[in-house]
Amino acid sequence: MTGLQPNVFAAVCITWAVALPALVLRVVARRMTKMAWWFDDYFCVSAFKPTPASPPAPSANINCRPGTTDWGLGQFIDPSLSESQREYLLLHSRLLMYCSQFCYAFSIASSKFAILCLYWRLFKQSSIRIPIQLMLVISLIWIILRTFMVIFHCIPVQAYWDKSIENARCQINDAQFFFGTVLTHFVMDLIILVLPIIELSRLRLPLGQKLAVIGLFIIGSFVCIASIFVIIESIRYDVDTTEMPHDVALNFMWGSVELNIAIVAGNYP
Repeated sequence: MTGLQPNVFAAVCITWAVALPALVLRVVARRMTKMAWWFDDYFCVSAFKPTPASPPAPSANINCRPGTTDWGLGQFIDPSLSESQREYLLLHSRLLMYCSQFCYAFSIASSKFAILCLYWRLFKQSSIRIPIQLMLVISLIWIILRTFMVIFHCIPVQAYWDKSIENARCQINDAQFFFGTVLTHFVMDLIILVLPIIELSRLRLPLGQKLAVIGLFIIGSFVCIASIFVIIESIRYDVDTTEMPHDVALNFMWGSVELNIAIVAGNYP
C-alpha cells in the first residue's frame, strides 16, 4: 500500500514556507514603522517556535529538516522487522507523540493570545473589550487544563509510551481526548474570528486597519477548516493501532497545517 509520506511533506513544508516569511515580514514591519514590540508580537514568535509538532505525531520534526522520516511517518511498518524492532519503533513513536502534544497546544494557545492582543490594541474604545478579556482567560484555562491532562495521561507518566510497565493506569482515552480538546479550541477559534465583525463596521478605523482585520478573518477561516479535518482524524484515531506511523499521519499533517496557517493569520495584520 502507498504511504502518506508525500502528502505530509507537501502540506507541512508548503504551509511552513508561508508561515516563516510571514513572521519575518512582521519583524521587518516593526522596524520600518519603528513601533515598539508588544504582547502580540512576542506571542507570534512563541507560536512559531514550537511548530515542529502537532497531535498526534510519531515524528516531532516537521520543518523539512533531516530526521522527519526517522520513525517512518506516513508509512506502514516494515513487515520484515522483528518483534523487538517493531516495539522499539512504536515506543519511540508514542514518546514523540506525547512530546508533540505539548508543542501543539502551546503553539495554538500562543496564536490565540497573539490575535486577542491584536484586537486589544485595535479596539481601544469598544464593547468587545470585555469579550476579549473573557477569551484570554478561557484560552489560558484551556492550555493549563490540556497540559495537565497530557502530563498525567498515564500513571506513572512514562507508561504512556512504555507499555511494558506493569500496574500502570491510563484512564484517558486518546481518541476522546484529541476530539474533545480540538473541538473546544475550534469553538474558541470561531468566537475569536467573529468578535471584531460588528465593531469593525461601527468604528472609524483607518482603512489599513480595517483591511488587516478583514484579511485576518479570511485567513482565520482556513485555520477553522484545518481544525475540522483535525477533529475528523481525531475521531478516526484507533487507540489500539499497531501501525501508528501510518495511522496518525493525516492527523499530524492537518494539525501542522492548522498551526502554520494560524501563524500566518497572527502575522498578517
